[in-house]
Amino acid sequence: MALKIRINAELADRQEWEEFVNQHPEGNVFQMPWMYDVYRLTHKQKPFAFFAYDEKKLVGVLVGVYIWNSVFPLSWFTRRQIIVGGPLVLNNDIGIVMALVDALVHETGEKAVYTEVRNLRLGLSLKPSFQDAGFIYESYLGVGIDMNRKSGELWDSLSPDRKQNIKKMAEVDYYIKDLSDSKDVRDAWNIIRFSIGRCGRPGPQHSLIRSALKSPELESHLRIKGLMISNVLKAVILIITFKNGAYLWYSGNCLSSENKWMRDGLLWEVIQELQGQGIRHFNLGPAGRPGKDFFVRQYKKSYGGMIKETGRYIYVHNWFLWNLGNIFYRWYKKVKKLMFKNICRT
Repeated sequence: MALKIRINAELADRQEWEEFVNQHPEGNVFQMPWMYDVYRLTHKQKPFAFFAYDEKKLVGVLVGVYIWNSVFPLSWFTRRQIIVGGPLVLNNDIGIVMALVDALVHETGEKAVYTEVRNLRLGLSLKPSFQDAGFIYESYLGVGIDMNRKSGELWDSLSPDRKQNIKKMAEVDYYIKDLSDSKDVRDAWNIIRFSIGRCGRPGPQHSLIRSALKSPELESHLRIKGLMISNVLKAVILIITFKNGAYLWYSGNCLSSENKWMRDGLLWEVIQELQGQGIRHFNLGPAGRPGKDFFVRQYKKSYGGMIKETGRYIYVHNWFLWNLGNIFYRWYKKVKKLMFKNICRT
């Protein structure tokens, strides 16, 4: 095999790139060329892509995004590279994986404090390759719903609390709205930003959602659903569909503590719609580390979700900034939670 790694996404054959991801068993939306374009048009983000060729044949793809938050000098500690569900290689060839990972480390190492590979499925077969390249494996959980069953069976899998809350929605003046115009998108972004801010974490850039909606290729895959209570937007879910699966990208709500239960009505209607459209698996996203239980994991599980280990691979490029950044992040979370404690507006 005469393997060659190329890193210029602008020179890549986009049709070949898209077909490779589509045909790969583990192919996902975050490795697609049009998702690369969305990241390219997002503030404080810069995508990167690596391609492996055997002669002229594409045999591997690795797409990720370089992200930073805040302003200098604080931004110096937040420089990170995130890869979701990659790399994708032909026949899971370990040699191709090693070549792509090695190129990633050596070509981008000076830019970021760390690189994180977020698996969508547990890929322990790749673990030795990542570890040989200097990555650390971290146990991490995810929650997914098996949609490949009858609607009644899906309802039966819900917890008693979820069922009760969904039934109570009959007493509420609400409807579900597809959000697409500029005002709706900004309102949705504000709700997501405040919801994530209350957890002490940085939220997505408004330009990310705006760019995603403007992407003609992503348009048929992206759904932004809003829960309208008395004609006021109160909760939001962003879903990306791909092949026969769906991924919960972002969500948030602006509901008072006594009305938090109403978000169950939104998620349930989204689940029913996805099932009716032939979606067979709904990925509800991360669920934290094993051994540390928390509400979000149990909430996702209460929708009939299955908890599975997906794992993450971490490569630290700069241990000094990594350790300093962890100290800074603990302070950042406390400040963030305080800032967003009582703020929620559209």
